[in-house]
Amino acid sequence: MLGNRGVKVVVAFVGIVLWLLPQEVLGEEVEINNRLSYISKIVGAIEGSIIKIEGDVRFIKRKTEKTIAEAHLSEKRLDNLEEKIKSVENLLNVIAVEVAKINDSMKNVKKDLEGLVRGSCRNSILCKRKK
Repeated sequence: MLGNRGVKVVVAFVGIVLWLLPQEVLGEEVEINNRLSYISKIVGAIEGSIIKIEGDVRFIKRKTEKTIAEAHLSEKRLDNLEEKIKSVENLLNVIAVEVAKINDSMKNVKKDLEGLVRGSCRNSILCKRKK
């Protein structure tokens, strides 16, 4: 009987161990699942942040490209305006030279008219030589 009792105790002990062991394993599994759930929430939040950051980067990139394009257009406009200003300055210089020539011609005409108004000399060429 002692042998039966020993076998029964061993079987009971093994049964209790086998019954309790899965409970601990199941408890650890639940704890692991909880941790994995928490980690997956963190990963999800990180992924959401990364998606938002990528969207912000794309927005900034588009804005930068647009600003660069506008800057190039502005630069071209400034170059065109500078060319137009230079051409206007050149035209003004030409006009100034022509005005100076006209002033010289007017001075000569004025001298000729002064000689004619005096009336002392009928030949203007001879009058100029006398002076």
